[in-house]
Amino acid sequence: MHDWRDVDAPCGRVRAYVDGKVIRARGIRYARAQRFAHPVDEPPVETIDGKDPGPGSPQYRRDPNAGMTFDQLGGLPTSEDCLRVSVTMPSEAGGHDSELPVLVWIHGGAYVAGAGDADIYDPHTLVEEQNIIVVSGTYRLGVLGFLGTGKPEHSNLGLLDQISALRWVQRNISAFGGDPSNVTIAGQSAGADSCAHLMIAEATEGLFHRVILASAPLGLAGGTEPMNWAMAKVAEKIDPDASVADILAAQDEVHKAAMVGGLHAGMCFGVHYGDYPLPAKSDTGAAWSEAARKYDALMTRTEREIAFFAGFVPAFRRLHNRHLTSPMLESLISGITSAVYTRAAKEFYDRHRMSGGQGTRLLIVSRGDGSFFDAAHSGDLPLLFPGDVWHDSFLDYGETAQIAGPELRTIWGRFATSGALPRVPVPGLIDILG
Repeated sequence: MHDWRDVDAPCGRVRAYVDGKVIRARGIRYARAQRFAHPVDEPPVETIDGKDPGPGSPQYRRDPNAGMTFDQLGGLPTSEDCLRVSVTMPSEAGGHDSELPVLVWIHGGAYVAGAGDADIYDPHTLVEEQNIIVVSGTYRLGVLGFLGTGKPEHSNLGLLDQISALRWVQRNISAFGGDPSNVTIAGQSAGADSCAHLMIAEATEGLFHRVILASAPLGLAGGTEPMNWAMAKVAEKIDPDASVADILAAQDEVHKAAMVGGLHAGMCFGVHYGDYPLPAKSDTGAAWSEAARKYDALMTRTEREIAFFAGFVPAFRRLHNRHLTSPMLESLISGITSAVYTRAAKEFYDRHRMSGGQGTRLLIVSRGDGSFFDAAHSGDLPLLFPGDVWHDSFLDYGETAQIAGPELRTIWGRFATSGALPRVPVPGLIDILG
């Protein structure tokens, strides 16, 4: 028996590889893009070797929590030529005769870090357990993906990349055994922010049917006018032909200018309202209301989101190193979590439901074990995408993951399959908020 399988798809003959109980076709180009230009869908080619993962968008290999063994990129290379998707399917997926649910994963990383093929997002367990197909996409980040030299036509390029990837799914996924009429988009953090905005973006009609928003930082969406203006003024000085290293150095300068935005500087390289394909900020509420009946929405968050960002705050780091917490610290974590993740998300959910949309909100609750990173931002990732990469990291749930992980993956799998929404909480692990 071969350890590979050829898939005859509209994009070309794709060689996919058997990996245990799943089959992977990785690093498939879905589009090409010149610097600061819109993506152009990739035309069909004769053959595609799906053995190797795709590169990430250029980014710094550093993280505020790097000293606590968390790596968003791992050993992946980076390249401006990064517009790739990877397909992970059950080993029994049967090509055109099969119609499995499809989940398109959009990674997070504050729009400046991460990649669809990073090891921390390995979907093999989710695919194997839930009998779904997962498509992981990589898109342009930072200055290259969301700002350019500050011109309106340079905005939202990473979002346009995601739309191009969704078009690829519609054209090709049936050849892999997926159902193009049953596509769920799912993202965590900035990826969830992307998913929310894809709901109201132009040129997305019919590309997806359900949405999972995990820890969407909607309180930061769109930035502030003074911050966006300050970033654009610095970005005007960027040489469009500069080296990647110089682009990243310029991105640092832009980020410094963004500090005028306060908390919003934490996700300053994000979507821009009023620039294609998004409506003006004043029109977003009406746009989300109009979209509500089109898309069921599953929203999740963790109870102590902001604890994740300890690496940004020396005082937090000192408390972590001493294994200490305090009521004052917990109050601060709760307040910032509410400002970034809770209030705007509840407003989004209430509007969605009042406008006729189906959905629910889940809370991944604190274990109460005194861990500084208990129920922190990204704490759901090891549950959804378990693997050795998480062992001994500060987000490792240990034995708890053996219970919470299957529960959360089942919730995602059922929702992606049929739109089924959870109605009963998982005691001590997952609460239902609405």
